[in-house]
Amino acid sequence: MLESYVLGITSKEESTLVESLLTNQPEYQAQVEAIRDTLEAYAWQNAQEPPVSVREKVLGSIQELAAGQGVPVAESPASTLRIQRPGISVTRSLVTSRNWVAAAVVIVVLSVVGNVFLFKRLKASEEQLASLESQNTQLANNLEARKASFENARQEIAVLQNPGTKLIKLKGEPIAPTAFAMLYSNDSKRETYMANVQLPAAPHGKQYQLWAIVDGKPVDAGLFDKNTSLQKVKSIDGANAYAISLEPEGGSGIPTGQVYVKGNL
Repeated sequence: MLESYVLGITSKEESTLVESLLTNQPEYQAQVEAIRDTLEAYAWQNAQEPPVSVREKVLGSIQELAAGQGVPVAESPASTLRIQRPGISVTRSLVTSRNWVAAAVVIVVLSVVGNVFLFKRLKASEEQLASLESQNTQLANNLEARKASFENARQEIAVLQNPGTKLIKLKGEPIAPTAFAMLYSNDSKRETYMANVQLPAAPHGKQYQLWAIVDGKPVDAGLFDKNTSLQKVKSIDGANAYAISLEPEGGSGIPTGQVYVKGNL
């Protein structure tokens, strides 16, 4: 009960009982002083300076609360505290004037507020660091993708510039006279590229498919995206002609639709 009395959280009846003991039995007075000294030492050891704006707001609220409850803090009015930039220094003044309960409360409150403030700063820093790490990862991924794209483009240009690369022009059939496509085929490297594809938009559920003609028979040379400027397709040995037909979406094992363009080597 003595600890509760020192902290000011005893009921009126309990406080009356303790004060009676302090008056009649000096040994209790010594225990109370020891508890006070321990609390003060702990409070000073763990005290932290919060931001000025937060500190003034807390002290102002404590002063108003003390005035409303009749706590004897008149020796350090709120106006004086603000002029003196209240904080630990003001709390020390309160302790000196023996308003130690108010001082202890101020120290604990300021310490808690300061810790909350530092915790929020730490969380904000951690979130900012995580965001920067995410951005760095994204930049690294983009760089790797660009390097891969550049390497593919370099290899494609090397094939196109190779003297052994043959150009095959696929011209439009009567169903699409203006249709057009170009193939670059290199037998030694076994690479074939399609470029400059100009075909009508495929109907829903349909897709264009490339065929290599080998000994008069069509061989699947792959599906392609007609909107891509340059793309690799299957390299077929022995092809002497190529054609593009409109097939069901996903491709077909044999030509089933109309041929839109064709060309010979």
